[in-house]
Formats: sequence, C-alpha cells, structure tokens
Amino acid sequence: MIEEKNQEDHQKMLEKKSNEVEKEHNHSDILSNVIHEGEAMFKIKNKAVFLSSTIAGLEIGFSYLLVLTLYALLGGTLEENTVIKLFAFVYPVGFILVILGKSVLFTEQTSLLALPVLNGQRSIFEMLRIWIFVILGNIIGGILFALFISVLGPKLHLFTTETMVAVGTHVLNYQSWVLFASAITAGWLMGLLTWLLNSTSNSLSRIVIIFLITAVIGFLGLHHSIVGNIEVFGAFIYADEISIWNYLQFLIIALLGNGVGGAIVVGLFKYRIFESNYSSKE
Repeated sequence: MIEEKNQEDHQKMLEKKSNEVEKEHNHSDILSNVIHEGEAMFKIKNKAVFLSSTIAGLEIGFSYLLVLTLYALLGGTLEENTVIKLFAFVYPVGFILVILGKSVLFTEQTSLLALPVLNGQRSIFEMLRIWIFVILGNIIGGILFALFISVLGPKLHLFTTETMVAVGTHVLNYQSWVLFASAITAGWLMGLLTWLLNSTSNSLSRIVIIFLITAVIGFLGLHHSIVGNIEVFGAFIYADEISIWNYLQFLIIALLGNGVGGAIVVGLFKYRIFESNYSSKE
C-alpha cells in the first residue's frame, strides 16, 4: 500500500511538471504575458522611466568597454575582421546586466509597447511618449559612460583613444540603406528576444537566451542604436573626420531601423498571427 501511495504521488508530481512545461510554452500565455508586461510600462511614471532608461544606457556601456578592450588586446595579432567577429563573446554582457536588472532599454521595449497599442488598450501617442523618454535616457546614459570610460580606459591601459576611433569608424562605415536594413534586423532579433524571455522564468535559461540573441547581433555586426550610440559618440570625441552630423545621422537611422524591426516585424506580425489563430478557434 505504501509503495502504491508513493507511486501515485510520484505520478501526480510528474503530471504537474508536465502541465507547467506545457503552460510555459503555450503561445497564448506568452502573448498574454508580453501584453501584460507592455501595459505595465504605460503605468510607470515618466520620471521613473527616464531614470531607469538612463541607468540602462550606462549599464549597456559595459558591452562597449569589453569590445574596446578585446580590440586593443587582439588588434595586430589577428586580422581585424576576425577580432570584430570575436566581439560576439563579450557583446552580450551589457545586455545581460540591463535585462536581468530590469532597466529600460529601447530595443527591448519596442515590441512590448507596441502590443498594447495593437490590442486597443493604448494609443500610439502614449507609446511614442514613452519611447521618447526611453530613448533620451538611453542616449544620455550612453554618452555619460563614453565620456567616463574615455578617461578611465587609457589610464588603466585597457585601450587607447585610437581604439575608440577605430571601433566607432567601423560602425559608421556603411551606406545609409545598409545601416537601416542592419538596424531593422537587429531590432527584429531584440523583439524576438522579448518573446523568448517570456517563455521561461528560469534565470539560467534567460541568460543563455540573452547571450545567444545578442551574440548573433555582435557576430554579424548588426547595428544596435543604443550600443552604437556609445560606439559612435566615443569616436566622435577624438576623430576630426566624424562630425556631429555623422553622429546624429547614424543615431536617427539606427533608432528608426530598430523601431521598425521590433515594433512592426515582431509586434505586428506575431500579434496578427496569434490573433488569427485564436479567432479561428472561437
């Protein structure tokens, strides 16, 4: 009798775990979670959004710091293209700090904020209002980090100002349409990251997901507006050939591309797919 009871309890435990796994990966649950998370953003005060996004701009700078250090360490010993591909191993660090630390990052929020709008809960003007605060905070935080690390990095013998110019120049060295298409792809991946993170609550799984997605962005050299802001501004400080217009032009194109990739490609398409699926079942 005791063995039967133990076996019955064991069976119930397995069924419970199975149901939890099934629930965790259910599309409708993921969609509901993402919409709920997006709706929660609209309820946060503007000051809190701005401060959180400024912190995110600072924290994402650690990706930039590691990229500079790796470039300085391996530059001259390996081909430049190889070194740039190796950025993928350090690029995710800042994203892990920001996302797990719950700071507000523009490219993570694009699809999140678009979904309540698509669902009829919020207006597009409310979404744009939050985007403005998030973008400003991210940019200001990034600029502050670039200024800080431009002084500290060389003093610690991690890299030189020439390294900053080389990295920033590489980011800018594309035609506008290529930069825009690259930014769309990066925004697309960041939007997908939001969906994938809502499929699991396990911390280790979330770190792995963040690492894989952002490592792809780093490996392919896709343009992320917030990290790119720091990279290009860092070069602008010391490079005479990079003007304020070059910096602003990059920022505008990258932000638009990331926004299109996250809000439209992921938010609109995925929402419509799930919506049509649910409607067909009613």
